[in-house]
Amino acid sequence: MGSEDDSDEQVFADALLAAMRPAFRALRAMGLPADDVADALQDASVRAWRHRDQRRGEFVPWFVAIAYHEARRPRRRWLSMPVFWRGGETSDAHQRSRDDLDDALVALPRRQRQAISLRYGSDLSVADVGRILGISEPAAKQLLARARASLRRSLSSVQGELSSE
Repeated sequence: MGSEDDSDEQVFADALLAAMRPAFRALRAMGLPADDVADALQDASVRAWRHRDQRRGEFVPWFVAIAYHEARRPRRRWLSMPVFWRGGETSDAHQRSRDDLDDALVALPRRQRQAISLRYGSDLSVADVGRILGISEPAAKQLLARARASLRRSLSSVQGELSSE
């Protein structure tokens, strides 16, 4: 990278530092907890960097608007790691249940498998799943409901077989 790229990065970093305090205050005024504000500001910083060449006008109001929109987006709530996920150690029962789930997922029709993968694997909204699959949101909800019902049937029959052994 040349020195011009380095100076552009420094200009952006300086402007971002100047915009952080007003953005933080604006998001806290929305009633968000400090952790959520920090997450939104981090995501907003990345988004601002990606779209820095599209900025019109002053940096601070532009960045605060991005931070506001990021703060309004739903945040993932990460779950703690289950006890059995320590260093790759798995019990036989856990491995069997994972294998059963994998088999049940593979047995689903292609569209149901795609919908489940998009919704739960990629953590997309139902509306986004519908958009990606080229169907309406109600159709996506129905497709997901059918897929979940099919998985429940498959897994409960497997569970019944295991308990009869």
